[in-house]
Amino acid sequence: MRATFLTILAIAAILAGCSSDNGVSNSNSGMLNVMLTDAPIALAQVWVTITEIEVHQTGGNWRTISTASKSQDLLTLKNTQELLASANLPDGNYTGFRLQVSEGHTVDTQDNTCDLKIPSGKIEVPVVFNIKAGKLTTVVLDFNAEKSVHVTSAGQSEQCILRPVITPSSVESGQ
Repeated sequence: MRATFLTILAIAAILAGCSSDNGVSNSNSGMLNVMLTDAPIALAQVWVTITEIEVHQTGGNWRTISTASKSQDLLTLKNTQELLASANLPDGNYTGFRLQVSEGHTVDTQDNTCDLKIPSGKIEVPVVFNIKAGKLTTVVLDFNAEKSVHVTSAGQSEQCILRPVITPSSVESGQ
């Protein structure tokens, strides 16, 4: 449960740091909203700091849609959704997101903290979606903190490792 909470926190932080431009700029682009949600976990807090969000278009390169640094307690997203990023993107098919996470920590129910080790500093989330000109596409990412935060014993102390489990819980195109 602790792992899931931390994972959710990391995603929430990333998404919360994105811009919130809701306008569609031209006839060759559509709007993308990236939402984040989480399931319950036994931790009191799971904090992550997301410093960049990228999106990948089929046949293209990664495109940065936010560079705003945002720290977020993922557990505050329990049973709700929060806007992480909003961006105008060219029409086409997309295959996923990449989140840069610079740091994080957990707080258990006894107020003990544990710094999160984030092995690569990047979280890649494969999700296929389509952007259509003049339309809004919303992708909701579910950060499973229970499956994402792993606590291991290292001698006399514990080490908390973030191995994010993030899945799309919904994709709505053409609104």
